[in-house]
Amino acid sequence: MPEMVFIPVALVPQSPLLLRVFLRAVMGLAGLVLVVGNGSGFTSHRLSAATIEEAFEGPDVAWTIGDLDAGQRVLSHTRSRERPHGGAACEQIVFDVTRGSLLRVQIPVGAANVIDEWQAALWVRANCPAIRLAARVVLPSFISAKTNRPVEVLVPGTTTKSTEQWERLELNDVAAILKQQLPALRAQHGSTGDLVGAVTTHLVLEVQSAPGQYEIAIDDMTVSGIVAAPLIAAPAHPPAVENTVPATEPSSGLSRGVLEVNGLPFFPRALDYNGEKLETIAALGFNCVRLNEPAPAHFLTDARQAGLWVICPPPVLPDVDIRDPESLPVFSSNWDRVLLWDMGSELDESDVDELAERARRVRACDQRAGRPLIASADSGLRSISRHVDLLIARRTVLGTSLELIDYLTWLRERPRLTRPGTPLLATLSTELDPRAAWQAAALSGIGARGLAVDPESLSLASLAAVAAGTRGILYSSSRRIDGHDHESRSRAAASQAMNLKLKVLEPWGAAGRFAAAAQASDPEVQAVVIEAARARMVLVWRCVQGAQIVARHYQGDLPKDSAPLVLLVPGVPEAHQAWEVGPQGLRPLKQKRVTGGVSIVLDSFRSSSLVLLSGEPAVTAHVQEKLRDLSPLVLASARALADITVADGTHLLARLPPAALGNLPAAKMLTEAQLDAVAGESLALSDPAAAIIKLNRASAIAGQLERLAWERGVLATGSMVASPLSTSDAALAEHWRLVEALTSTSPGPELLAGGGMERIENLSGNGWRHFALRQSTMRTSVEISRTQPAAGTGSLRMKAEAANPADAPVVVETPPVWVTTPPIKAPVGKLLEIQAQVWVPQPVKGSVDGLLVFDSLGGPALAERVGKTRGWRRLVLYRIVPVEAADEPFTVTFALTGMGEACIDAVSIRTLERNASGTAATIVSSTPSSESLPSFPQPGELLDPLSITTLPTAPLASTGTPTPIVTPPKAGATTPAQQWPGMNLDWPKLLPFGQSPNAPPPGPGGGKIDPFKRARPLGSPP
Repeated sequence: MPEMVFIPVALVPQSPLLLRVFLRAVMGLAGLVLVVGNGSGFTSHRLSAATIEEAFEGPDVAWTIGDLDAGQRVLSHTRSRERPHGGAACEQIVFDVTRGSLLRVQIPVGAANVIDEWQAALWVRANCPAIRLAARVVLPSFISAKTNRPVEVLVPGTTTKSTEQWERLELNDVAAILKQQLPALRAQHGSTGDLVGAVTTHLVLEVQSAPGQYEIAIDDMTVSGIVAAPLIAAPAHPPAVENTVPATEPSSGLSRGVLEVNGLPFFPRALDYNGEKLETIAALGFNCVRLNEPAPAHFLTDARQAGLWVICPPPVLPDVDIRDPESLPVFSSNWDRVLLWDMGSELDESDVDELAERARRVRACDQRAGRPLIASADSGLRSISRHVDLLIARRTVLGTSLELIDYLTWLRERPRLTRPGTPLLATLSTELDPRAAWQAAALSGIGARGLAVDPESLSLASLAAVAAGTRGILYSSSRRIDGHDHESRSRAAASQAMNLKLKVLEPWGAAGRFAAAAQASDPEVQAVVIEAARARMVLVWRCVQGAQIVARHYQGDLPKDSAPLVLLVPGVPEAHQAWEVGPQGLRPLKQKRVTGGVSIVLDSFRSSSLVLLSGEPAVTAHVQEKLRDLSPLVLASARALADITVADGTHLLARLPPAALGNLPAAKMLTEAQLDAVAGESLALSDPAAAIIKLNRASAIAGQLERLAWERGVLATGSMVASPLSTSDAALAEHWRLVEALTSTSPGPELLAGGGMERIENLSGNGWRHFALRQSTMRTSVEISRTQPAAGTGSLRMKAEAANPADAPVVVETPPVWVTTPPIKAPVGKLLEIQAQVWVPQPVKGSVDGLLVFDSLGGPALAERVGKTRGWRRLVLYRIVPVEAADEPFTVTFALTGMGEACIDAVSIRTLERNASGTAATIVSSTPSSESLPSFPQPGELLDPLSITTLPTAPLASTGTPTPIVTPPKAGATTPAQQWPGMNLDWPKLLPFGQSPNAPPPGPGGGKIDPFKRARPLGSPP
């Protein structure tokens, strides 16, 4: 007599398809072996099993559509009788995609235990290749540390190769694949999870889409080896109990210029906090979070549990006499999770006395002796650095005209202006300056929720900061990084990829010192040798013009299979071996001792690489272990970045005009990138290192396409910052639309008086202002020159020189002289054209900025930097006055940032109007971006009769965490004051900087501190 089976009502499915499947499973053949997870393995039990056979003949559809992005919609979803594989019908889904991303459909197959005999197959016909079959598996005994819910994972099967013909897709060996995925899952969701009770619930079809129409037909599905799973009980391993506050936090402090935590060198990677879950910030690879106010107690507890350190201002202290110890308040142990006390930003010489008093009080009240103080200063660096332990070198770099090589120089020169031995913390941003994003949004709609920086540019700038000897990087962010909008996902993917590189570099970043500059066979490549106690690391990166906006990944359109790079590294000890640091671990490199050092060959180099030089087995073992531990995260990061960059490249190609591409083989490049991405996915389980290489190649090709299109766009306007739309690859298509719209315009009436520079009286009478800093070491002058004017009979010459040429400053801390136009009332919503003729006869000394030209709307983030010119150069900026800035006066500033001279002539501010013929400007793309808001004009519409609209105040609907629309930053008042505008106006601060000789100035030490020693027994740092 057969055994009676009792079925819980909750397990009985309601749909006809699942009911048929379920009954077959219950009444299936006996004798099948059920494999049940035991730890990370499986054990066997004898149970009955069944088979699903679905021909998709009935009228009701069975597949469901996954979450669609804003640029995706379903045109039809039916049972079709057109060309079925078998029988009379098949199920067909038609998508229309305007912005490429992942398309996913799924069908429930009941809750079935994962056993060796479980397998699935179906037939697919589509008008595109690379459709992949997968199974959705729920792990009820694996509770994610991030979500506190059971982990769900997609187990991949085979992928289609052709189009417009039926192909069979298969999936089997699910249990074996899950075992291979377990290490990566534990790295992502927690180390205590296992595969006990794994259950398959759905079959999934997915494809990476580009703009276009997708037709997918599905037929004849078979799933065998189905054993209905029991009710999902409580997890075998309950969620971990929340960590209690330890008796003592790991010790931290400065030792000989090196920040240490629990006796080990520590390199802070901090993100500005904007309400994200701290676990998310930690998962992206940051080890610190920065607040602009004292951290609440619950926040410190959450940070401790997430493994993050906190950087924040100290609590407000009462006005007490620090000479009376008994009257002083004491910081309790609750503050022990604070790594650094932030004493303020944007400080100058006038803040020194107050800073000194606050610093004394904080040190007296802090029970944790030696906790470092940090501050950011725009001037008076030497005085301010006497009262803090580390100084923040704040500078806007990404998305500006400041080249990465100049940023490296600027960072190296900061120590010349500070107290000797003061370590520096660098600042970089995960997004473009808010003013630049707001200008882009006002012009085209792109940027209303901010603009993410180029991922590779962020990594290259971070490498430059480490190469300059900074002891940590503070990453600024004005919006949440955990949103589901495209910009937030791009910022998160870029941040994780960058942090994974910095984790490998941490011993050298935290405790290393500059050893030498290596030479590369490619003139585009920079190489710097950083030495820590027993090893050297060579940082190699491609540093070309504009890499701070859109990085160049390699030379040409498609990467060469073999692109060797030869490095000449001086001062390498005889016993040191060269190793390339890569996803496959440490790989020995060809090296040869030659005149001048050791010649090292990198077989294939694109945008950046790391080379370890060591003869110490303990060091190589340390790095090898680090790479092995990070491998699952590197794979996940490479997949995310490839997905985003390939989709962005596809979206960009669909919107760019032919003029933007020229002879560029854009379609071939994208096809190559997509094939590499598919190949990487197929290798993810069998060969993760090879998968990472393929995925990185896909990202590089897609990024190179953006770079080449960007280079042509910059040539069209003659400057990287002439248009706010050219400062981000996300707005590149809109930049080209603006370029084409400009061809049907003519300038309106002149808005600026006195721009001809004929007489000083005309300038002063019309409201022009001249500012000069009073300092004993320099002399400045502003005068009308009659020598070779660009137009008319005169030009304005600004000059700054050392009072004593024999004792000239190497670095100029603050621009010594500048001129500002009179404030004007610019019309709202109209496109402004700012023109000037500029001439810089010789390089400006003591500064990498040369002549700096910026306006009050874009601020210094959109400043044009002018170095030495052969003669007069025409400078053009395009800006727009948003409605919200209607009452703010508009000015343009010309600042001479160092020692030298610069001439200015023919300054003009006009609105651009349509030509009298009324010929409409050509709009390259008729498809607006999915991010555009209805009230934003398109570039061509800016030239129509003025129609004033205001920005909506509510954000667009989002399925995830809402990201607020950027509000326009307030422009500073234009009332003249006898100091540099960046010191007292609400504009992004302009920081001075200087040029470096061949050898950098003396900075903080650290070369003798061993970053590879073991931590003290007290504990281990996060």
